[in-house]
Amino acid sequence: MRLQIGFIGFGKSTTRYHLPYVMIEDNFDVTWIYNRTPKPDLETTYAKKIPGVQFTTDLDRMLKDQDLQVVVINTPPATHFTYALRALQHGKHVLVEKPFTVTEQETIQLFEVAHQQGVKLLAYQNRRFDSDFQVIEQVIRSGKLGRLVEVVSHFDLYRPEAVPAIAQKENGALYGLGVHTIDQIVALFGKPDRVGYDIRTVRLSGNPDDAFALDFYYPDLKVSVRTSHVALAGAPRWMVHGTNGTFIKQHIDRQELDLKANYFPGEEGFGEDSEDDYGRLLYHDRHGHLQDVRIPSPVGDYGKLYRAFYDSIVNEAPLPVSEEETKLVAHLMEQGFSHPSPFILEIRK
Repeated sequence: MRLQIGFIGFGKSTTRYHLPYVMIEDNFDVTWIYNRTPKPDLETTYAKKIPGVQFTTDLDRMLKDQDLQVVVINTPPATHFTYALRALQHGKHVLVEKPFTVTEQETIQLFEVAHQQGVKLLAYQNRRFDSDFQVIEQVIRSGKLGRLVEVVSHFDLYRPEAVPAIAQKENGALYGLGVHTIDQIVALFGKPDRVGYDIRTVRLSGNPDDAFALDFYYPDLKVSVRTSHVALAGAPRWMVHGTNGTFIKQHIDRQELDLKANYFPGEEGFGEDSEDDYGRLLYHDRHGHLQDVRIPSPVGDYGKLYRAFYDSIVNEAPLPVSEEETKLVAHLMEQGFSHPSPFILEIRK
């Protein structure tokens, strides 16, 4: 059974991070792409790549198509709620790019409508399918690290120049990048007891935040999540310390680099780490001997999220990102702006 899928938004998010995966899937047919204004050159290009696709500036026309089953929202964050709500009200299954919404209440409301309509609603947390995150999951499950005591996650960039921007939280680093790294911690460890927030603007005063340091406190574990836009020499993407060992993953998943280089899913080697990029695991084996080994990374593949969404729609499999996780991420992000930084917040049970 193939599902007809349409996209709201025809910018870089759709063309770079979604269509390359969906176009090679056997379970979806791309039948609609909506944009507020026409993009004739881009439409001509993709009409050749996707036979039969309809381009429109009339959203009602698209949503009233009874054969259209799935809608993907790839628009500016402040518009996600409105577009997702309209699609849900038309009885469509909906996938929403990050950040899912601007407020926790919007997230709650969308899930209420999804339940009323009997359709599926999913946050596009594609970085759960990064190679670096998948190998972290693998190493933790192996038990070789012993009891975990500290995890450090860095998503650093070097973009020292910043152009003036409207200082709204949804335009900043926490909502743009932290939405991924917070979600990864939620996926691994669930709800923390407390979170320490330090959210700053360091490049251009008056701009949205571009640096943050979050500390998640669990009963026997501390998790630190960091992002900087002025890290010329970035820290390791992950460091995981346990009572029996340490795992270090230096580099981030390479899918984004491949896509920017016009190297696409389905091509040989796409999303694969080189051996030099494999993580380093140091641990004591059962004889007490210190082992220092490289752990191959699973292949990064954002298409897995689409396949999991299909399985949920067609076969009632669990969503790859649960409703509870989506609401928790929305809560943790919004609370980051509830007090002047730095501060520590008790997380409600």
